[in-house]
Amino acid sequence: MKKYIKLALICMAFFLLGTSCDHSKNPYHSPKSITKAFAESLYSGNFEEAKQYVTPESIPIINFYQQAFPPENFKGCDHIGMGEITVREISDSTAICKCILTLCNGKNSNSSTKVVKRDGKWYVTLRENESEKKERIQEQIKKVQN
Repeated sequence: MKKYIKLALICMAFFLLGTSCDHSKNPYHSPKSITKAFAESLYSGNFEEAKQYVTPESIPIINFYQQAFPPENFKGCDHIGMGEITVREISDSTAICKCILTLCNGKNSNSSTKVVKRDGKWYVTLRENESEKKERIQEQIKKVQN
């Protein structure tokens, strides 16, 4: 009987390990993780990687950054320091993430990032689309009415 219990526990452990998500390779699962992945790629000059973490309407802004800040500006900057990331969820599909970044030059910078959920994944948005503008206005109206 003990053999069956051990076998069942081993099988359950393998099942749990096999079905758990590796969030380190999937930053799209939460506002905090997408903000961290985006900030690390953007502030270390990896603009092509940063593009995968943003909404399609935000890509022109990343392209602008890529043109404005040449790669030599980021030499020797392979990562940035990330402080505590606080998340304020506005709705089930929108959140604001705030964190303190320690940049490559050693200076701290406060960052506030808006993230949105689309098709079950979180993305950074650098530009509001029309539905986001309407949602923001409706939230402001609700605050005024309360």
